[in-house]
Amino acid sequence: MSQSQHAFRSQESEYTAPERRYIEEPLVRTRHITKGERLLWIAAGFLFFFLAALIITNQARLYHTSSQIQNLQNSLGNHEKTVQQLESQADSLSSPDRIVRFAEKNLGLKLNINNIKVLP
Repeated sequence: MSQSQHAFRSQESEYTAPERRYIEEPLVRTRHITKGERLLWIAAGFLFFFLAALIITNQARLYHTSSQIQNLQNSLGNHEKTVQQLESQADSLSSPDRIVRFAEKNLGLKLNINNIKVLP
């Protein structure tokens, strides 16, 4: 070996490759759900759906009751109109002029103002 080769080999032996360091990534632990937690989540889900169904049924009942109230108010308005018509008809039938005409025409009675007595 020549001197230059010998020098190269000595340099080569002195040269050490830098140590490679691997950066360790933090371990991500997957969390397992325990049976108790699973039971709690299932119970919370059932509770949520139960309360949602309860709210929906209450809203349906309110809507049904509201429509019944509306129908009753409409029928009450119709009855009030009928009562008003009957009251006006009763007023017209009980007018003194009509009673006098009916008494003279159908019953053969005559109005004598001298026989009328007013009671206190």
